[in-house]
Amino acid sequence: MKNELATKNKNRTAELKMKVVAALTTTPPPGPLREESCDIETALLFLRMNKNSSIDNYTDPLANVIPIGGLDWLFNKTVPCVLDQKIFNSTNHEQFQTFISCSNEAVTVKKIKIDSNSSAQIFKFPDACLGKVISTSCEDGKRVPNVVHYIWFGNIAFDFIYFVSFYSVHKYQKPCLILLYYEFLPSGKWWDLLRHIVHNIVLVQMTPPTLISGKKIKFVQHKADITRLKILKEYGGIYVDTDEYFLRPGDELRNSNCTMGKAHDRSIGSALIYAEKGALFIDKWIDSYNNYDPSKWGDNSVLMAEKLARKFPDLIHVFEHHCAFYPHGLVLYNQNYKWSHSYGLHIYKTGHIPELQKINFETVRNINNTIGAVFRYILFGSKELCSS
Repeated sequence: MKNELATKNKNRTAELKMKVVAALTTTPPPGPLREESCDIETALLFLRMNKNSSIDNYTDPLANVIPIGGLDWLFNKTVPCVLDQKIFNSTNHEQFQTFISCSNEAVTVKKIKIDSNSSAQIFKFPDACLGKVISTSCEDGKRVPNVVHYIWFGNIAFDFIYFVSFYSVHKYQKPCLILLYYEFLPSGKWWDLLRHIVHNIVLVQMTPPTLISGKKIKFVQHKADITRLKILKEYGGIYVDTDEYFLRPGDELRNSNCTMGKAHDRSIGSALIYAEKGALFIDKWIDSYNNYDPSKWGDNSVLMAEKLARKFPDLIHVFEHHCAFYPHGLVLYNQNYKWSHSYGLHIYKTGHIPELQKINFETVRNINNTIGAVFRYILFGSKELCSS
């Protein structure tokens, strides 16, 4: 078995070097769409950061890392795609939800059975009891608690794509709690199915902010930008955008005070943030909103994160490999991108909502691009196109 693995790794490294040489010596297509796989982008990043190195002495850091999704990325075969009915058939099992209570003596987190007449437990932000739960019941020895935060501002439909995001977090990250901060509670069949499957979603009702530093907020996205920082300052945890998808756990990223990833355009992505409670980087980011300009789209979000990371490098771990979270958006819809060593993917839903709204358990079976492969991997456990 060891000899077989060594041979595969040797062949893989040789093939990778050939592709990197081709990428370095071939005139790239217009725009930043060079990506074929995370493997190639990792090698190119190494060469860019180590000017005195060459592809001849490059050692693939991913050679002995077990790839997710398997070794075959040709997509020239089909497999049976069968949903686990014990999980996805909501009519076959009872519904449970997490119930939280606090007293002077103890914090209680338990799973209770509910029915259609049960009232959901709803919290406000900030909440001292939630803070106690996160710091005690969700404590696992890492700096960043294994608690996921989603923001749901605006009265938008809870489509299948959002169901898959939440389910991917539940399946791969296995958080202690998933906190949903909402203005209007989601509804519909995909929300109902999610509530049947995922029992540790905690509802936090919030009125979105209307002002930042006395200035009226123009975009709903800016409301979410400042809110995510205040949430992380108060509780710590993992902030996740609703169009971010987990492909494996990121527990090793919870050992730093704050971790963010680079996007394909070299900016720092804010769709996924790991931060401990009261992280100094988050504090400085919040302080930057004293100069908030409501007319500028990303100045206080991704652009400010990049500026602060350069100014205070000791306060943040920047994950340089953009293929880990943020490949170029075109590789998601126009081709099959090799995400075998990615932690997750941000699918850049803006501009693609009509086609994304057509995805469901049936249509996803034959979508021959990265989005289809990622969704199948999350839902069926295999990235391959479906035979049934």
